[in-house]
Amino acid sequence: MPVMSFFLPPRPLLGAVLAASLALTACESSADKAERFYQSGMALLEAGDTDRAMVEFRNVFRFDGAHQDARRQLARILLERGDISRAYSEYLRLAEQYPDTPDIRRALARIAIEQGQWAEAERHGRAALSLDPDHPEARVIGLALDFRKAVEDEDAAERVILADTARDILNENPDEIVAQRVLLAQLLDTEQLTEALELLNGALETDPTVLEFNVLKFQLLVGLGDTDAADAQLRRMYELFPDNEEVQQTLIAWFLDREDFDSAESFLRDRAGGDTSEPEKHAPVIALIEQARGREAATAEVDRLIAANAGNPANIAAYRAVKATYAFQDGDRTQAIAELQDVLADAEPSDQTRRIKAMLAQMLLTTDNQVGARALVEEILTEDPANVPALKLRGAMLIEADEPDAAIIDLRRALDQNPRDTGTILLLADAHARGGDTDLQGERLATAVEVSGSGPDESLRYAAFLVDQGRLAPARSVLADARRANPGNIDILLQSARLALEEGSEGLVRGIIGDLQLLDDPRAARGARSLETALLLQADRVEDGLAMLEEQAGSDGGNIQAVIAVVETQLRNGRTEEARRYLDTLLVQSPDDPGLRQVDASLAAAEGDVERAESILRDLVAADPAAEAPAQQLYRLLNATARPDEAEAVLDAAIAAQPESRLLRLFKAGELERDGRFDDAIAIYEDLYAQNSGDVVVANNLASMLSTHRQTDESLARATAVARRLRGTDVPPFQDTYGWIAYRDGRFDEALDYLEPAAAGLPQDPLVQYHLGMTYAALGRDAEAAETLRRTLDMAGDSPLPQFETARETLAALSAAPDSDGPDSDGADSDIPAAADTAPDPDAGPGTADPVSAPDR
Repeated sequence: MPVMSFFLPPRPLLGAVLAASLALTACESSADKAERFYQSGMALLEAGDTDRAMVEFRNVFRFDGAHQDARRQLARILLERGDISRAYSEYLRLAEQYPDTPDIRRALARIAIEQGQWAEAERHGRAALSLDPDHPEARVIGLALDFRKAVEDEDAAERVILADTARDILNENPDEIVAQRVLLAQLLDTEQLTEALELLNGALETDPTVLEFNVLKFQLLVGLGDTDAADAQLRRMYELFPDNEEVQQTLIAWFLDREDFDSAESFLRDRAGGDTSEPEKHAPVIALIEQARGREAATAEVDRLIAANAGNPANIAAYRAVKATYAFQDGDRTQAIAELQDVLADAEPSDQTRRIKAMLAQMLLTTDNQVGARALVEEILTEDPANVPALKLRGAMLIEADEPDAAIIDLRRALDQNPRDTGTILLLADAHARGGDTDLQGERLATAVEVSGSGPDESLRYAAFLVDQGRLAPARSVLADARRANPGNIDILLQSARLALEEGSEGLVRGIIGDLQLLDDPRAARGARSLETALLLQADRVEDGLAMLEEQAGSDGGNIQAVIAVVETQLRNGRTEEARRYLDTLLVQSPDDPGLRQVDASLAAAEGDVERAESILRDLVAADPAAEAPAQQLYRLLNATARPDEAEAVLDAAIAAQPESRLLRLFKAGELERDGRFDDAIAIYEDLYAQNSGDVVVANNLASMLSTHRQTDESLARATAVARRLRGTDVPPFQDTYGWIAYRDGRFDEALDYLEPAAAGLPQDPLVQYHLGMTYAALGRDAEAAETLRRTLDMAGDSPLPQFETARETLAALSAAPDSDGPDSDGADSDIPAAADTAPDPDAGPGTADPVSAPDR
């Protein structure tokens, strides 16, 4: 109608129609409204207007939150758009509302498999199988889950069977992507690279837009040595995914690996545009120039851009921030921080301002200004609650503060916005580790490897995690993929070789030696020689191995690590005299070399000449009080020869000369604890923990001390928070700490799960036996409690620790109790106090009289 008529009173007929319409609307039920919005959405969808269709489907939920068809359509659209996180959320809501609907469970399982979220895949996949086991898609999901289990179980035979099943499925349906992934995993693990490439080519003919398969094809071509085809594949990937940061970075890295700096720079400058375009577009150019031509050339480029942007204060601010970062990295931290603060002084809120604030917050964190960093992060998030750099920074700070649950919330929000940000994924892995959830930690690390295309750092971290878990076969597989993706990476090659050496895989080690020898890098050459030596020694070719070691050590003993290896090898083979002759020859040429003299002291001690060893070490300490290694060695020697007072004097002098030494202060905390100066010991542990809360040894000792020698609920709560990372540990001292804190918290069954293996692993430690005995008592297992506490007191002797007095009292109460001789006793007539009352007072908690020592360096 004409615009002006809107302001006129309605005519009678129009008023009647309007009134009737309003009456109909008022009578319309919520279900009718929901259906009306749904039908409107379907009409828009059919017309190709998916944006407005999504709005209508969301309107449905205002009136019917359980409308299945609308939520299905919304989930499908989101999935087709690649918005995996939101699509998964919608399917998850459907599963909550309709848990017995098999196709919803299958959709969730398939997404989870493709995202590497195996716990979710297992949950929904097994549900889908139980609801409709004969559905073809359920069969594929079951195949993926079973293959994953076979990998974890290192069941090679089962993997072969499942790979054959995948082939059968692909014969029926060549486009089944989950079956393709299963077969590819098996082919890659068994080095059947040609067949894997054929499978990838077929899959990419059907759908060339699968990023994962494109990345794998590139890696395979590199691994097969077909550099021309690899180059063409990478350029094709850039055409397919021009906005994908990982593809861009891979292309740049490819240019750099081939030392084609001009192509890399040309590529990046084309992307950046003119000199006055946004600074973030020029950042990769600056980074490349720094990498290829050095910091001075990069600074000159920044200065050139500052001059070119004379009329654009915002761009100049960004480039000033880059120069401040350089200053910070070069050690001028105060000036760098002041420069960024000046840049921000009059800056208006903007994305760029928030980026610079995040840079400043990171600098403040690095300089231990937690308060300033946190304030900046909160400023950023007040303006932009979804700011990814700020969420990551706050997540990292929360992890350091032992608040992993809060960190996970922030990091998940960051990941929702960029699901392929490996930095966020690795931070989530750290958060899960701090919370003691090793399963989720492993899943995140695996996802980081997948997302990064087997990036070096991600692969090394995941492989180390798998080795710590005793899962050597998956670790080998991860490193094999990383070698294919990064054929010239020395760290990957060396770590692969170390694992192969431990497993006796001589052929693989020799192959890696060959790869290292092809690299024009001194570190690679040293690594190759070390591996050759290790193979000789492993084959008991001691003379040949020693000859290589001596060659690496040099005639003057300049390579001290090789000298140590020679001496240790001689000693292991019972050749003490030969070790002495070798070392004395070096000492004649370099009598004042402190490294050789320290080796001389170690050898003298091994020969039984403790007096000479002590004399050498005292001379070294006197000559250089700030040298940590000889002071540590002298301290250990004096303790080993039962001279604790002298050892303490050496330790105190060493700490005075090197007050920042973590290991020396850790030794001091142990001494203070043994002397009963618990508050002083805790103060050292707190200081060490504040400097690095990721140090698991310090975390263990601090948690143990807090739960032992502090009586407040706050101290116990802090001990519990610090010790969460120890959940699932198989290290006996850590098991003891975690188990005793669980006991103090009243979680007796969980405590027993940790304290039984701890006591078995530390059978001569009376405190560990005491912890186990008290837990048995709390659980009503009186006969086992009595036996364990008697053993505790026999070992403790006349120790004045209050724990053992509590043990005597508990044992007396157990002896006085009628018919309370085992776990089957119901305790009805017992005069033993209730389980909660059997807990000792806080002074009788766990001791760390023999705290976990840091490893020798």
